[in-house]
Amino acid sequence: MSDVIYQIEGGQKLQGTVELSGAKNAALPMLAAACLGNEPTVLENVPVNLNDIQILTQIFQHLGAKIDIQGTTFTCSRGTFPSGSIPVELAKRIRYSLLLLGMAAALGEEIFLPLPGGCSIGDRKHDLHVLGLRALGHEVIETEEGIHFKPGNAQGADIDFYLPTTSGTENIMLAAVLAPGATEIRNANTRPEVMELGRLLEAMGATLDVRNRVVKIIGTDSLKGGAHMAVMPGWDEAVTFLAAAGMTNGEIVIPHFDLRYIKSDVHYLRESGIEIFEWGGAVYASGKGASKPFDLFTGPYPAINSDMQPIFASLALMSSGESTITDMRFTERFAYTNELRQFGAEISVYGNCAVINGTDKLQPAELVRATDLRGGAALVLCALAAQGTSTIQNVYQIERGYENFPQKLNSLGAHVTRLEKNDA
Repeated sequence: MSDVIYQIEGGQKLQGTVELSGAKNAALPMLAAACLGNEPTVLENVPVNLNDIQILTQIFQHLGAKIDIQGTTFTCSRGTFPSGSIPVELAKRIRYSLLLLGMAAALGEEIFLPLPGGCSIGDRKHDLHVLGLRALGHEVIETEEGIHFKPGNAQGADIDFYLPTTSGTENIMLAAVLAPGATEIRNANTRPEVMELGRLLEAMGATLDVRNRVVKIIGTDSLKGGAHMAVMPGWDEAVTFLAAAGMTNGEIVIPHFDLRYIKSDVHYLRESGIEIFEWGGAVYASGKGASKPFDLFTGPYPAINSDMQPIFASLALMSSGESTITDMRFTERFAYTNELRQFGAEISVYGNCAVINGTDKLQPAELVRATDLRGGAALVLCALAAQGTSTIQNVYQIERGYENFPQKLNSLGAHVTRLEKNDA
C-alpha cells in the first residue's frame, strides 16, 4: 500500500498566473445527468485528474454507461446503464454515489447502493434524498449496509426540504425530470452548481426552472441528450488561491474567471485585507495588505458555503486579532482545527463556532493529516505561509477536489514536493 504526502518548504510569496480546472461539484452531477441521455452529450473542461471524478466515472462505466474520454472532454450516454451491481469499494469512497438513486428513479430501475463516503465532517444525513424520492412515489429501504431503492409509480410532487441541501436538490432534479407531472422543490439549495445542472438538463430536453431556492420541473417521457456544455471554472479553487495570495503576501492572476458566483467569499477576503479586482476577463489579487480579522457565518447560497470555512480559518490565522467562524450547517466540521494547531495556531472551538487568534508567524508542522478535502487544503495554505518544512499526509483527501495542486502552486513560486511512501 502506498501513501502520498506533500512536503512543503514555506515562506515563499506566491506570484504569477494560475489557470482553474473545472469545478468538481459542478462536474459530478453533470456527469450523472449526461449518462441519462439516449444520445451522446459532450462535457468539456471536466477535471479528469480529480479522484472523485475518476471514481464516479468508474462506477458509471461499471454499470454500463458509455463514457468516452479525450483529454478533458467527456462524451456520455446511457448505454446499458444501470446493469450489474454497484462496486462497493468505489461507492464507499465518494458521497456523490448518492446520485445513483436519482438516476435509478429517473429510469425506473431497482438498485442497492452501499453507504456513500466522502469527507468526514460530522453528521451528513441523506434523509432529504430519501424524503424527496418517497414523495415522488418510490420505495427506499435503509439498512446498516446501504440503501435499497425500488421504483414505484412515479408522479411529480411538491417537496419541502427542512434545510437546503446541494446534493439532495440535484438528486431529486435527476429523478423528477422523467417523472410524469409537475415537481416543485422548495427550500432547495440553488447554488451555481445546481443552476449549471439545470442548464444541462434543459439542453438535454428537460423542462425546468432553477432560481431563488425553488426548483420547478415538468416531467418528460425521455431525456434525449445530445447537449454540448463546458463545466464551469472551479470557484472554490479560485477562493483557495486568493486566500493563498493573502497568506503569503503574494500577487496572483486568475484568467478566464469572474467574481459573479463568489461575491460573499470576496467580501470576506477583502475584509481580511486582500485587494481583489477584475479586469480584461481575469481576476487580480494582492495579499500585501492582508492582516485583518473577521467574523464569518456560513449559510445557503449566496452566503459562504460551509465547505469553504476551513480555507477562511487558515486565512484568519494570519490576521492580527481575533476572528470567529460559525458554521450554520455542519456543527462538527472543526476536526481539522486540531491539525491547524500544530502550526502554532491558537483556536478554540465551542459547538459550531471557532474562535481564532491570529499570529504574525506560523510555525512549520512536522507531520499533519488532511482530515477532509478543504481541511487538507487549509493545511497546505498554512504550510505555504510557515517558514520551514511541513509534511502533510493523507493528501488523497486534498486530491479529491484539487487537480494538479502541487504543480499549480509551484508555478506560482511555491516549493511543494509530492512523494509516495511505500507502506509494505
